[in-house]
Amino acid sequence: MRTPDAPDLTALRAERDALAQEVVALRAETARLEREMELITALYQQRLADLRRRLYGPSSEKADAKQLELAYESVRDDENRAEAAPPAPKPASEPRRGGGRRPAPRALPVERIVLDVPETERIGLVKIREEVTEEIDYQPSRFIRRQYVRPVYADPTKTSAPVMAALPARVIPQSGAGVGLLSHVVVSRFTDHLPYYRQEQIYARAGVELSRQKLGRWAEHVALLLQGLYGQLRERILQSGYCQADETPVDVIDAERPGAARSAWLWTYHAPLAQAVVFDFRLSRGRDGPREFIPEKWQGVLQTDGYELYRALCAERPGIVHAGCMAHARRKWVEAIEGGGEEVAGVLADFAALYRVEAEAREAKLPAAERAQLRKNRSELVLARLRQKLEVARANALPQSRVGLAAAYALSRWSSLCRFAEPGYGHIEIDDNPIENCIRPSALGKRSWLFIGHPDAGWKSAVLYSILGTCKLLTVNPELYLNWVLPKLAAATNLTAATGLLPHDYAATVKERSA
Repeated sequence: MRTPDAPDLTALRAERDALAQEVVALRAETARLEREMELITALYQQRLADLRRRLYGPSSEKADAKQLELAYESVRDDENRAEAAPPAPKPASEPRRGGGRRPAPRALPVERIVLDVPETERIGLVKIREEVTEEIDYQPSRFIRRQYVRPVYADPTKTSAPVMAALPARVIPQSGAGVGLLSHVVVSRFTDHLPYYRQEQIYARAGVELSRQKLGRWAEHVALLLQGLYGQLRERILQSGYCQADETPVDVIDAERPGAARSAWLWTYHAPLAQAVVFDFRLSRGRDGPREFIPEKWQGVLQTDGYELYRALCAERPGIVHAGCMAHARRKWVEAIEGGGEEVAGVLADFAALYRVEAEAREAKLPAAERAQLRKNRSELVLARLRQKLEVARANALPQSRVGLAAAYALSRWSSLCRFAEPGYGHIEIDDNPIENCIRPSALGKRSWLFIGHPDAGWKSAVLYSILGTCKLLTVNPELYLNWVLPKLAAATNLTAATGLLPHDYAATVKERSA
């Protein structure tokens, strides 16, 4: 029988068990917090390493090949896709190609220098052949003085006014600049990224004094002549029904703060089917840019990166079908390779499989319908497998980790990323890399000329980048095109109505002449 002062053993045991359970729970919570702290520490270490790489390392999105190779090894057996047959080995007797000297282009002018033996040494000899040794040489660009000479005829009786031939239309009235010089200045600045002050120095070495201010005025006159063609390029892009869009920042001198610069934007619109690109200069990155460039009733496919503005535009305009960029989704997984291991490697393996299908279609030059069928047979399976991996990665990773962010980015845009593989969209690309290639010249140029001198001058850069960028898409020599089109525009009575003068028309003319 328990005395009044004896402890209640049952209650003590219950209290002991409760304390033991609490200790177990606390240990589990401590282990969870330690694990979470390790993950957060690893996350910030990864961000610090990435920041150091961006600041001091080479600029590249390629992952470490050895790291990828080790990671791919564990997921190689899980890849369920058809592999193309390996190429047949070359016979041992086949000579190795490469090396040697390429022949000189046939279109180059020929300077023929005859090196003959003295006449006294060839008495009684007969010429049987010529030994020709060829080299490619370079002569620095040279200036010429062109004089238009116009005889003046008068009536001896002085009953009528004197007559003389009319001058050809001047590209810039009252200017002493020929069309070849104007074309060279514009291409040097907007294709070869030579600022006006460098051109000024180059021309001075040739003995010609041309101030940078004059060169800028000449480029503006050329842009004014090309404005009508700029509008035609815009219409050509919209009529194609498939447009890629992107934007790049550019510094512009602030007119309200002399000597200071502000950010402006070159919005870029590229039509792969029409082989045309147009730049649109804007002082902001707001929605007014694409909303004003793309008509409200326009119907077609708009392919962009993940910038929310584009998705909002497509949501408010039912005629626009939004297509995403698979390269941007892949790029985020490349950034996560350092801490992701097998999980990241498996995702990248599926991205690689998708791009192999695209490479095969491109190499075979498949039309849109056949490319759509190839994607249905090959890409749909890869996309289904890739989505499962993305779901698992998002569930297992911290939301702010590289893996978590990469998975969330792709899954939140999944329908637009898969647009290229849907029936009826065989004509669109898997990504918008082509438009990034169009933007690259302006990005390279910014490193040389640094900024646009005034907000009112932004349109000039947009016009010239558009015309010259389209020449590049068509593999047209931009200087030859400007030499061809500028005299025609100078002679036109209505620049907005002038037709048949786009780079596409010049390319067709060159093709006809060479046929």
